Amino acid sequence: MTVKGFERCTPESAGLPSAAILRFLDRLDEHGLRMHSVLMLRGGRLVCEGYYAPFTGEDKHRMYSVSKSFTSMAIGLLAAEKRLSLDDPVVRFFPEYDTPELHPYLRGTTIRHLLMMADCHSGQTYNGAVDRDWVDTWFRTPPAYPSGTIYAYNTACTVLLCVIAERLTGKSFLEFLKERALLETGFSPDADCVETPCGHAWGGSGVLCTAMDLMRFAYLCMKGGNWFGRQLLPESYVREATSKQIDNYMDDFDDEHQQGYGYQFWRIKHGGFGCLGMGSQFAFCLPEKDFILVTTGDNQAINPAANLEILHGLWEDLYPCLSDGPLPEDAEGAKALQEKLASLKLFSLRGAADAPARSLVSGKTYALDENPMGMRRIRFDFLEGEGVMRYQNATGEHSLRFGINGNREQEFPETHYSGRRIGTPYGRGYRCFTSAKWIGRADLLLECQLADMYFGSFKLQASFRGETIALRLWKVAEWFLDEYQGWAAGHSIS
Repeated sequence: MTVKGFERCTPESAGLPSAAILRFLDRLDEHGLRMHSVLMLRGGRLVCEGYYAPFTGEDKHRMYSVSKSFTSMAIGLLAAEKRLSLDDPVVRFFPEYDTPELHPYLRGTTIRHLLMMADCHSGQTYNGAVDRDWVDTWFRTPPAYPSGTIYAYNTACTVLLCVIAERLTGKSFLEFLKERALLETGFSPDADCVETPCGHAWGGSGVLCTAMDLMRFAYLCMKGGNWFGRQLLPESYVREATSKQIDNYMDDFDDEHQQGYGYQFWRIKHGGFGCLGMGSQFAFCLPEKDFILVTTGDNQAINPAANLEILHGLWEDLYPCLSDGPLPEDAEGAKALQEKLASLKLFSLRGAADAPARSLVSGKTYALDENPMGMRRIRFDFLEGEGVMRYQNATGEHSLRFGINGNREQEFPETHYSGRRIGTPYGRGYRCFTSAKWIGRADLLLECQLADMYFGSFKLQASFRGETIALRLWKVAEWFLDEYQGWAAGHSIS
């Protein structure tokens, strides 16, 4: 049986024990990771494909900074077609900024420098929540040192690469890449990309595709741009892009992320490379073992611990078990693995389903003192196995259903963005999943996970004491959910 180019096989026939994969999956569960998918490929054959319900293989997932690696390949194709050179000055493609006042460090910045994250700026040059033209802010931010000397992660580098690709082709980098290469692999024709505020495809963060699409892309790159005998990407560029081009020891927080950087690709241990995105969007490629691990999720709230746990699982549970040849079949292990894959579910809070305070506070409305969140009233209604949080804030009256020891899926009650929507059942708001549990006699914990073109989450603790309530909300999300972070207190009025 094949999956658009990938044959399925038992892990043992590809030289990987089912028990090793099971240990890896158990590790993710034990550490409370918010995973959405896990896929593994060995020797071009699919040995593991798991989705955490309600996520499925059809979901177009936000890939965040994995998108940078896609952008790199579009630039590689343009270089192979001699429509640009990696040593071209960036300003050549932005003549509107080519003035006598342009700083020499900016003038000396090349496409290669952008690919290496080695431009002349010491960090990101735009504030995404405020700035509306990220090309302009790159040119107008004073440089700190000559380009090509020091690695400093700056997504604006990728933004410029996307705009260059768009100016040369008349289409987004992703459409160009799909037409030239990706569609030949079975890549989703309707994969898309979130736009920047300035209206360009956000190749630094915005690719929306399936986990299997990411696996196809990763395999194509690991094979030097060759797809089962068809050369779709320029081999020399792919090898160069996935090799170490610059040291990144100074800019990252642990040795797993200090193995060097290529052209919008990360180097990893054991001769590997990776596409890495916020929240645990990963494609880890080990050419020497002919193995790829792909994950998607939203672990922003527990980064970097979650990222490290996935890598530790790769090195401790999987890598040592990769055999040079087939292993004896393990019917019992294979059955346990398939049962595990079939039972995968999105993380939800688990704990006490009841507390002494439950019946006393259910249906009570609390008026809240003035607070920075603008939350004015709140009420909790508890039903069998679930509940509803009803609240009023600056945008009006809202309600949010939650499961007790399980998620409830719904449309988030507030809308925080506009634009194109890909693969969502909802017409205007985010898709979200919310769960809750009791701690102690009178404290409720709630977690809401938002999954759409943007991913994010917030947690809430409600502490009930007599006729009073104390709230703490904490959000982890890029540029939204700000009104779901802070403290509040109030008293019962009904």
